[in-house]
Amino acid sequence: MTNSAETSTVTVTEAVAGERLDRALAALAPGVSRGEARRLIDAGVVFVGGRRTRIGSRPVRAGEDITWQQPARQPAAGTVPEPRIVHERPELWIIDKPAGMPVEPTRAGSLGTLTEWLKQARGPSFITHRLDAATSGLLAVARDRDTQVALNQLFAARTVGRRYLAVVSPPPAWDATTLSDDLDGRPAVSRASVIARSAQAAALIVDLETGRTRQIRRHLAAAGCPVVGEDIWGARTRARLLLHAFALTLPWPSRGAEPLSFTAPPPAEFLAGAAVLGLGDLAGAAERA
Repeated sequence: MTNSAETSTVTVTEAVAGERLDRALAALAPGVSRGEARRLIDAGVVFVGGRRTRIGSRPVRAGEDITWQQPARQPAAGTVPEPRIVHERPELWIIDKPAGMPVEPTRAGSLGTLTEWLKQARGPSFITHRLDAATSGLLAVARDRDTQVALNQLFAARTVGRRYLAVVSPPPAWDATTLSDDLDGRPAVSRASVIARSAQAAALIVDLETGRTRQIRRHLAAAGCPVVGEDIWGARTRARLLLHAFALTLPWPSRGAEPLSFTAPPPAEFLAGAAVLGLGDLAGAAERA
């Protein structure tokens, strides 16, 4: 049995050749029960010979490799990586937020949120736009009310560039498309293009024209190619959501005609999750897109 940070692989032996996939996986993988094997298969994170299968009764052959994406464990308190301050100005921060960290408090409390971290590390913050807790990447955070108003005006005027890297499965038939629909009664537009493909998945660059709640996740699910790790509109899985806010560009008054532009490469666990789907060098592909 071989392991990486995100995946595990076993090779079918003669002893289990001809068995159902779920039984073979449970027999070959230490710590994986047959029930857990079925859940992994149903979630679409099991691959036989490099091809995804959701058929637990599929017979296996000697010598075939069975690979599965490890379920993402719920992080214990304090184990989510700290945010990274990409750029700091007297009036705002550009933050690279880790997956697993909510931006603002929920009814469950304020511990572990980005705003709480900023309060402890830097001081009060004023949020203009948000990322889902499960989404990593860049966002701009105001340090005072006047800057918050200025950022709100930029977002309302749609002059802020927001580019995301998403890994979807199954891969779409199109190479580029505009996804347009009303979400929550308001127009929503996303522009998506494929930058890498495999038999199981595709990596997309998605540019937002609007910013509705979970817009990218909803648009891609409706298009039949949900983001890997999607637990609302896709196959339920405990794998990490493979959605990353890759680039952020905003015009800024103190800069004149030159905008503020930033990129944040996807984190290691994102790249590892994509690698098991046959997608390599996504960081380089995203930079070139």
